[in-house]
Amino acid sequence: MKTIGMIGGVSTEATLIYYKTINALVRERLGGFHSAEMRIHSVNFHDYNGAHDTRDWPFIRAGFDAAARGLKGAGADFLVLACNTLHTVADAIEDATDLPFLHIVDACGARLLADGRKQPGLFGTAFTMAQPYFKERLAKKTGLTPILPDAETQAELSRIIFEDLTHGIVREDARQYYRDCIQDLKAQGCDSIILGCTELGMLITEENSPLPPYDTALIHCEAIVDYALSD
Repeated sequence: MKTIGMIGGVSTEATLIYYKTINALVRERLGGFHSAEMRIHSVNFHDYNGAHDTRDWPFIRAGFDAAARGLKGAGADFLVLACNTLHTVADAIEDATDLPFLHIVDACGARLLADGRKQPGLFGTAFTMAQPYFKERLAKKTGLTPILPDAETQAELSRIIFEDLTHGIVREDARQYYRDCIQDLKAQGCDSIILGCTELGMLITEENSPLPPYDTALIHCEAIVDYALSD
């Protein structure tokens, strides 16, 4: 089993999802009391969220560089980042060491193609929806260009993520808002919805979504375990 090096803490809720999901998948595949070999560098969300708000990319890049080097030194065989939004500076992690880095967009794109999806919608933080890092990489890897909600809707979707989900708060009115927004994208021709924020699975699941959801956190975890258990 390869040792996973995970940069987490952005947010702690997302890191919990990754830790629990990865270990559940390893146990499911190997049986018994098996769990993942893992090293975790959990950053202070307060510092990184503040740096993201002010676009202090040098601070984030320096932190990720140090985290990646530390994880390699601690015995990690490959690296992952348990956060969608900050994949915008994933190159800081990729360039820090010679270890493989498993990118969340690549994992999601491969799943969309395998399922024959033609027109996904995309939800995430306002930054993920507005900036090109997710959309352009997805288009480059798959040829798929996701449909986005309007700017006002993007702002509210993002507010719910930061004010509720990153604090572990799940409100039924927030769940219904997301469901209504997915229904709107379905009416625009979407055949699936990308949950492009690692906390969104707290609200939207296969059971309650008007469109098939592609939870990037869970898809990423499956790709991580596939790689960890590969020869």
